[in-house]
Amino acid sequence: MKRAMGLSIVVEALAASAGARAADSQAWEATAYRNYTLNCMGCHGPHGESVDGKIPPLREALGLFMHTPAGRQFVVKVPGESNSALSDEELAQVTNLLLLRYNRAQLPADFQPYTAAEVAALRRPAFSDVKTVRHEVVSELRARGLPASYDY
Repeated sequence: MKRAMGLSIVVEALAASAGARAADSQAWEATAYRNYTLNCMGCHGPHGESVDGKIPPLREALGLFMHTPAGRQFVVKVPGESNSALSDEELAQVTNLLLLRYNRAQLPADFQPYTAAEVAALRRPAFSDVKTVRHEVVSELRARGLPASYDY
């Protein structure tokens, strides 16, 4: 009887812990999407859309950049990210949200989410010639057989 009661307490504790993790995950995503909405959606739309000739797509494209160190750096050094008012932690969360929500199929198998420390180390200074750097990164991705686009 005592053993069954002890097991019951352990199971309840694990269930509560799993519920708390799910709630934390939902809160994290809600906060990240709120920050995206307030800081990024004006240009990239509600779901990471592109604007022909001006703004590259984030949806089903951003994940390809995670296949190389240069691509990973590029993502947080473009002026919109580098110069945003978001903290390093908030920027990591927004970028991870975009990658995990809209780019999961494009991510490398060994993908690691951005951390605030990584964003702090990479984000500044912003690239001054984004188009040239993007072309170099996309060329490297295409050389690896990835379907990255030069176009916006």
